[in-house]
Amino acid sequence: MDLSAGAAELVERGFVYLQGAPPDKRAAWVVAREVFDAAAQVERSALEMPRLEIVGEFTIPPVGAIRREFQILHIDFGVPIDGCEVVDVVRFTALYVDSRQAPTTAFTRVVPLHALLGQRRWPARRALVAKLRSYGATGQAGPGHVEGILARLVEAADGCSALPSTADPAFLCGMEFGSVEAEQAHFARHGLSLDSVERRIALGPGDLLLFDNLAVAHGRVGKRRHEELHQLCVGYRGLDAGRQRAALDSVLDAFGAADA
Repeated sequence: MDLSAGAAELVERGFVYLQGAPPDKRAAWVVAREVFDAAAQVERSALEMPRLEIVGEFTIPPVGAIRREFQILHIDFGVPIDGCEVVDVVRFTALYVDSRQAPTTAFTRVVPLHALLGQRRWPARRALVAKLRSYGATGQAGPGHVEGILARLVEAADGCSALPSTADPAFLCGMEFGSVEAEQAHFARHGLSLDSVERRIALGPGDLLLFDNLAVAHGRVGKRRHEELHQLCVGYRGLDAGRQRAALDSVLDAFGAADA
């Protein structure tokens, strides 16, 4: 593929969908890394970050794992909403289905944050950060105040906490909703329409989906076979508090939060 065109599309739209491209995972990851590296050379916030490296690689769902009919919208590894000592942050994610696989019945859900969060007004940036940190301090966010569930970020921005507390030992991350419809209703209560901005992509054998993990939330509808999907997470290892804030700012930009 044309790397410059792929990088430009990734920066502009937040994701790139390549159908029937690489024959195997190794070739897919070569393409993904080349596009990610090219995008990092032109994306403004990425220019201030360290060199990209692999921070996670998975084959999902693993054998024996619970397979639900859907996966809620999330940001891989989450974003640090308060300064942790060090934390790994995923900037780009690649999803690939091996060319030897049978066609999938699941759809990947892709939601550009600007398109969704831009549907309404939010507090100014300073107030928004304070709300996110307050939410994390109550035990609603993940360890070290890192949050990856989009519904929780929206809830925190509105200063409420209706979702189950993550401090409950019985709670499992990603189980906030029992259905896509329940998740849609949650966003609707916050003045946001998922239907109008969500893209559903059926990754076929040999298909590769690349997205900016700080600009796009993703999830799934339908049930995947065990070990159907390969996932590569590329980003930054051991970010200090200053650079964590830069990663958070990328997400805050989608809220349209001004410095006030």
